[in-house]
Amino acid sequence: MTLRVKGSKNVLRIRWIPRYNLLERAMHWLHTATFVPLAITGFILYTPWLQSLAQGDSGQLVRFWHRVFSIGFGVVPIAYVIFQPRRAIMSFKEFMIGADDIEWVKNAVPYYLLGKHGAMPPQGRFNTGEKMNGLVMIMTWIVFAISGLLMWFYNVLNLSPGLFQWTVFLHDVAFIVSVCMFLVHFFLAVIHPLMWQGLVSMRFGYTSAAYAAEHHAKWYYGEKRAKEMYEQALKEGH
Repeated sequence: MTLRVKGSKNVLRIRWIPRYNLLERAMHWLHTATFVPLAITGFILYTPWLQSLAQGDSGQLVRFWHRVFSIGFGVVPIAYVIFQPRRAIMSFKEFMIGADDIEWVKNAVPYYLLGKHGAMPPQGRFNTGEKMNGLVMIMTWIVFAISGLLMWFYNVLNLSPGLFQWTVFLHDVAFIVSVCMFLVHFFLAVIHPLMWQGLVSMRFGYTSAAYAAEHHAKWYYGEKRAKEMYEQALKEGH
């Protein structure tokens, strides 16, 4: 894509490369569209100072929509695995944590929050933060699915009071962890000035070559070359 700077003869050329396909983007937004209402209705149901909304007719309505959106929330990941199993397996493999991810975590706060833009360990198609978000969402999805079904059908399953309380506790813990991770993900993807192209790639499927080279060097250059470039940058003190 070529852009001309207003009032100047200078031309800015941006090369876009594909990062996410249509189904990945659709699944991401469907997951978000179900997660947010679930978080809101779940917050109403389990927050003491909102108990007036969780009782009577309003409480029944909140529970109804919580269950409706929970079905969509549960189906979306399963649909992704069914329709694109190879892509799903590839993504799961990319979520594995390595040595570069540990270094990324060590440097993340100075880089993203304090503005100390030194050399960051090279990343693949997903950076460490995105990996952590993905792993947390997968694990909490499993906890939500199991605990949610047990809570929904506790009468049919004849759960003991003790087991039911543990189920509610695990459901609540998964809620707290997933909402905290969602807020961090939202901040970095939508608000943080360095990461805005992450949102662009999830909307349109493409990211600029410059952004990929800086934030996803392993994916853009290949692991060997990215490692060499990182080591060279460390020697030069960048």
